[in-house]
This record gives sequence, C-alpha cells and structure tokens, in this order.
Amino acid sequence: MAGVKVRGKGTIVQLDKSVPRSRCERWELRVSVGRDLATGKYPTMTRKFNGPLSEVNRAMRDFIAEIERGDAQRRSDMNFGEYAEAWLKERRETCAHGTWRKNCDQIKCAKLHLSKARLDEIRPQVLERCYKALMDGHSPSGRPLSGTYVNSIHVTLHRMFRQAVKDGHMASNPCDFADAPSQDTREKKALRRDGIVALIDKLDPKDPIQFAVRLMVKTGIRRGEAHGLSVGDVDRKAMVLHVRHSYDDGGNLKEPKTKAGARDLPLTESALADIDARIADIERRYRNTRKRLKTDGPVLGPDTPLVGDGLGNRMLPHSSTRWWTRERKGLGLEGWTLHELRHSYITELARRKVDPKVLQTIAGHAKFSTTMDIYTHVDMEDKKDALKVVDW
Repeated sequence: MAGVKVRGKGTIVQLDKSVPRSRCERWELRVSVGRDLATGKYPTMTRKFNGPLSEVNRAMRDFIAEIERGDAQRRSDMNFGEYAEAWLKERRETCAHGTWRKNCDQIKCAKLHLSKARLDEIRPQVLERCYKALMDGHSPSGRPLSGTYVNSIHVTLHRMFRQAVKDGHMASNPCDFADAPSQDTREKKALRRDGIVALIDKLDPKDPIQFAVRLMVKTGIRRGEAHGLSVGDVDRKAMVLHVRHSYDDGGNLKEPKTKAGARDLPLTESALADIDARIADIERRYRNTRKRLKTDGPVLGPDTPLVGDGLGNRMLPHSSTRWWTRERKGLGLEGWTLHELRHSYITELARRKVDPKVLQTIAGHAKFSTTMDIYTHVDMEDKKDALKVVDW
C-alpha cells in the first residue's frame, strides 16, 4: 500500500463501555485517509489497541505515521498463538532439540499474555506490559521470572517477529522498539577443593546417575556430554577420555555444537577407577538382564552407554537433573545446580594457575573470553586475599 496523507488527528473510540475512560484498556483507532477518486469518499482505516489511556495517543501517532509511510495496511488476521505454533513447528526442523525446547518454554510464557492478540496489534508497549507481568509472577509457574529469563523471551520473540515480517504478517518488528528487561543472573558459585572432595565421597560410581555427577566434578564435562559417553570413548592405556558426543533430552546423540566441544581429556587415576567401577556394574546388570529375559543381549561393547540402564538404553540428561534436585539438600548443596559442579572444576584449575589456553581446551569453551571471565575472577580473589595481610 502506498503512503497516503491522513486527514485530521484521528479518532480514539473506547470499546469497553463498562469501565470509566480512565480505566479502559480496549480501544479502536480510526483514521480518515485521502479521498478515493473512484467514489469521492474518504475511507477510514482502523486498528485495535490494548493498553491504558496514557498510551493511546502515542499509539495513534504511530498509526498515523505508518499510514503516511505506507506500511500500515493490515498484513494478516493471524493471532500470536497461531503464528507461534506454526513458527515452532518449522523451527523444530532447523535447530537443536535443546534450543527448540527452550523456545517452546519461552513462547509458552509469552502466550499467557499475547495468545489471542492479532500480530498487527502487538506494539512495543504491549510487549513491555507482558514482560512486566511475567516478572511480577504472572507466569505459567505462578512464580516471578528473572530479568535474565524474560530477556531471553524477548530475544526469541525478536527472532519470531522478524520471520513474521518476512512472511508478510507484520509491518515491523515491535521488539526493535520495546525495552527488554536487564539481565540479572546471579554469579555462578564454585566449590573449593574440600567441598568437591566431600561431595565425591558421598557418591557411588557404580550408580549411573551418581557416576555422571562424579565425572562432572572430576573432568569438568557438561551434563549432556556425560550422558553421551560410551565405553569406546575411554582409552585406558593412554588414560584419555574422548568427548565426541552430547546427548539431549530429546534422545538425540549428536556432535558438539562447536569444534571446541570435541576434545580429549586426560584422566586421573581416580576418574579411571570410577569408570572401571561403572563398567563392572554394567557387566553385572547385563548378565542379570540376559538371565532374567533368557536372551543373548544386551552385551558390553564400544557403543555401550556409560550412563544407561540395565537394558542398554542411554539415560536422558534430565534424569540427572531430577536426581540432583531431589538429593542436593541431603548432600549439603541446597540451591546448587549441576552446571555449578562443572564450574567448580574449571574454577579450581584456574586457582591452580593452569594456563588460560589450556583451561579453555579442557573446558571446551568456544570463546576464550568465557575462560578469561573465570580466570580473571579467581585471580581477583587471590589479589584480595593477598591484600588482607596489609590491611592496616
């Protein structure tokens, strides 16, 4: 639609007559545009707006500006919920399962407030109210969401709306003008050596989940990497662990996201002893399964998962998360996350002044800056401790 000159300042119509105008949040914006030469009449363009009276005038100005630029024509009657479902279905085929699951959770939060809104009704102010509501506790869980998580919702919506613009459903991306919440992620905690040793002593390496947790604090591997390990990934002679795969909660065994993720890690005598104990228990379980089912399998081989059940099935990473959430209080680590165990290992290496580039390789960090954030933070702790002796 070509831009046209607007006649007058437009009309704002209150749609909800059951409340005073000052409390109404449902409006219709009506704007008269240039005369139609064929009919001699002055057609009217309309737009629904949901929001307080204080924001209606700005919405009207934005509407008029879009008409005169020529991009205010309604592109689609599709609402947010319908488009979001279609977008997620398409995205499932183009991104990693874990990323797709996160997007589903993020969209679920946004749908709580935007589901029935037409795409062309979603203005920056609408998004900002949605973000505030989620942070105030109006979320699917009923709990306030952190600024960091709501910020991630904003990032996902920006990606989705960008596609909606390309598809012709929206004239512009409202996320370009909406204020996203600030990130407020708390600083990750790290156990010191005594805490790591105390935790390891409480875990049984023969149990598949407890073995995975022990391996995370002994090698610094990620949760998905621990669940992706197979017997063939262990080189006992060289005392090396080959990290070549990651297992996600969708049951997909895949290569790491980055080249840095595929790495060879040296194994300590202690870590190798854990692996031997775990393999011995796998053999015992498999013998019992074969005897009980009177079958020839399962049998131990290079593709046997180190974190699996008695039937040879690889266990989903979420099983470790569930176990950890249930047991961490009894382990004296209430509030700690599994990822902070990996962080504890990497931080302890940094405290021991392992070269940052070596540390980056061991951690599998794609960006050197990620490693240096840890290294610099630990170095600052040492500097503060050193200054305590001259605190006079």
